[in-house]
Amino acid sequence: MGHQRLGKLPAYRLLPEIIRYIVDGGTPTEAVADQITEFGQEALKFALKDDVFIEALWLLIHLPQAAAAKDAPTALAEIGIDGSAISSVSEVLFQYDSVVERVQRRLHHGSTDLGEIARRAGLSALADGIQSNLPSLWSPGADDVRASLAGLKGTEKFAALAQNFYANFVERVIHYYVDRNLHNMIGPDRIARSVHDLESFDGAIRRHCNESALIMRTFARDWLGKNHYRDGKKISRAGTRAFSSHAVAKIGTELAVRKGKS
Repeated sequence: MGHQRLGKLPAYRLLPEIIRYIVDGGTPTEAVADQITEFGQEALKFALKDDVFIEALWLLIHLPQAAAAKDAPTALAEIGIDGSAISSVSEVLFQYDSVVERVQRRLHHGSTDLGEIARRAGLSALADGIQSNLPSLWSPGADDVRASLAGLKGTEKFAALAQNFYANFVERVIHYYVDRNLHNMIGPDRIARSVHDLESFDGAIRRHCNESALIMRTFARDWLGKNHYRDGKKISRAGTRAFSSHAVAKIGTELAVRKGKS
């Protein structure tokens, strides 16, 4: 209610070719990867203007840092998280979701579908990150969950979180358009002859999104290492927006290099 629909991104023109490559078997890989990377870059440019997108990413940076702080309850409270309630993965995700959703409600008319997509992408990245740190031989307890969350504070872990977040975001934006336009894409003389032709779409698109997001993984690691650990800066929302803006530029530069234009 009250939010703005995305309309057509400039890179919307790329979707038919992206889907055609995937339906035909995902070849040529270089071409579809470049198409998805360019599409993602355009989507991220739009998202930079959305405060919900920035909040979702900002919280991914600060939540592990707060959980690892000496006075974790206070640090968590400062970012809107009830530390005493973090006893399970689902509770961590609920707390994260509640903070981002509060920003959505506050903005109301100023939020877009990109913000909602970013919220879901952040939840997915956070869940994957926590699960990857949990013990596999026994059912995790509250201490395990808190330790797993705190363990995401390092530069390498943030790099993985950021890659996962961006990949999830781009994948969901692609689906946002594809799912609404399947009726235009399926038919005897269209991109896909039947729904069956699109059964492999989800896995293929996820793989290509992850590959395109690899571009900014090293950048994310070095950015956090320099600003937080070396310079001791407290990462602000404005700093998060600047980081994401640099990441978009980085994606564009790498894409140009791959195409032989730089």
